[in-house]
Amino acid sequence: MPKARISACMVLYHAGDEALRAVDCLDASDETVDVYLVDNTPEDDTAQRIRWAHPGVQVRPQTRNLGFGRGNNVVLNELESDYHILVNPDVTFEPDVIGRMVRYMDEHPNVVILTPHVLNADGTDQLLPKKQPTVHYLLGGFLEKLGGPFVRWRREYTMADDDLNHPLKVKFATGCFLMIRTKTFKELKGFDERFFLYQEDSDLSRRAAQLGPIIYHPDMCVTHNWARENTRSVKGVLRQIRSVCQFFMKWGVEW
Repeated sequence: MPKARISACMVLYHAGDEALRAVDCLDASDETVDVYLVDNTPEDDTAQRIRWAHPGVQVRPQTRNLGFGRGNNVVLNELESDYHILVNPDVTFEPDVIGRMVRYMDEHPNVVILTPHVLNADGTDQLLPKKQPTVHYLLGGFLEKLGGPFVRWRREYTMADDDLNHPLKVKFATGCFLMIRTKTFKELKGFDERFFLYQEDSDLSRRAAQLGPIIYHPDMCVTHNWARENTRSVKGVLRQIRSVCQFFMKWGVEW
């Protein structure tokens, strides 16, 4: 059978039932999507349950947790689509979202990545970063509960006070859900696998922006049930700090 114009990859790590809901959304899309699951938890039966419910899904089991970036890169050489979607297991969306994203990309051939409006489960804006990471922007994220300049820095980082009611060029596309031209993803050789978790999407965005614009579109919405491990556990915080250090070592420190 001919390959679909759209492919999607979801990396599983103790994802549970929410991953099934995410694949339900991909399957219900108004566009045919070739779905790949990279299973980083061989001891978990989530991938098998999804394949039973969606026989067309292609599972790529791993013997250990490869991390997010390397996990997504597993399918890189298999892709034959025009557009590739990176989607987290904790994301849901309406059936027309992918079709509208494809039409936008078709109409704007210079755009390399399209990133949507990401909402919390209660419908509020998730306020994910839209600018490149800098030291003071990241401090704003870590310390915004202290108020003062940290809140202002966080709002600048997420463009919270900008007019976001129309499509605009941004510096950052969230790895929880984005659409990238497959040829661009391959030209970039996917994610930099030195980033195990966190900042891999910042790095991908920065490299992709050298090839063409990244566009944020407010009318294309997804819901992200964000666990925010980096703010809830010592392990998560240490991983975040390590990834931030790797990012600045690669790109240089910017205040």
